[in-house]
Amino acid sequence: MTGHWARWLLSLARVSVGAGRGPARLTILRHHRVYADAERPLYRLGVSESVLDRQLALLAEVGLAPVTVGEGLARLASGRPGHVVALTFDDGYLDNATRALPALARHGARATFYLTAGLMESRRAPWWDVLAHVLERARAPRVEGLAWAGAAPLPLGGDAARRAALAALLPRFRVPPPVRDARLAELAISLGVAEPAPCELATWEQAAAFPRAGMEVGGHTLTHPHLTTLDAEDQRLEIGGSVALVRERLGVPCPGFAYPGGDHDEVTVAMARESGVAHAVTTLAGDNRAGAPAWTLHRRGLNEGACLDPAGRFSRRLALAEVDGAFDRLRGHDSGVAA
Repeated sequence: MTGHWARWLLSLARVSVGAGRGPARLTILRHHRVYADAERPLYRLGVSESVLDRQLALLAEVGLAPVTVGEGLARLASGRPGHVVALTFDDGYLDNATRALPALARHGARATFYLTAGLMESRRAPWWDVLAHVLERARAPRVEGLAWAGAAPLPLGGDAARRAALAALLPRFRVPPPVRDARLAELAISLGVAEPAPCELATWEQAAAFPRAGMEVGGHTLTHPHLTTLDAEDQRLEIGGSVALVRERLGVPCPGFAYPGGDHDEVTVAMARESGVAHAVTTLAGDNRAGAPAWTLHRRGLNEGACLDPAGRFSRRLALAEVDGAFDRLRGHDSGVAA
């Protein structure tokens, strides 16, 4: 039995707790991109527009219309019983402004958007987008001859093979940024790809739509490194620099931070606190209760596959079970390698 079928069967026996019942708890949900329904990217880091719409409609229907992380924490601190859901979007992609904001408005929902400020400033694509770009445009039939990529060649004949190659390569980029960038450059040369990857992140002018719509914004580093591969000073620059740049460019408070890929240690947490943010979110699955450490908040992914039944249809029961944390023990740390 596959994990998908197991989750589906478990969801059939799940009874969801409504918004106004039970002890106080805050569920923070995590999204990244919002794709047009017809989009089929090589690396799918997000949900389709229609699935996001169904998620928001369902949450509103059961009294859990999402709020910002700051609002959720204030509700938790008030001691009021019941379940509250906060929604987050990582990285700062343009589709968050063009697709997520209208969906949030339709359903009376709010969210926190964590921005990769340095990449937005320099108009550079995140490293995982560079990797996908190189594999999509490869002129060579396979990845081979690169010591860091593993001994076995990785065929690139068709979309399925390229997705398999991408999945195999992603863990190889959990390294310090200079090593990561050197590997990307070496891969591009070996596959005959010269054109740079386009930057699909929002510009600052486009990102201004988030606070203008009443949303919360936060930092997500300058260049999206795996923070624990950096020394303390570089972590300070990445975290504090992103918070300062968001404040400067958007002219609004930057009360929160999201650790890229959930990657953090004691030094990272100390640097987040030093930056002046009031909260920071991880990718550790679970709910947050009163008194939860504000700089290591739990956050649960709600990707497309988590909401679709084995026939590929949106499932209310499965989506609510995911929101309620029915499968947290199966996941623990539910981050992908990238964003």
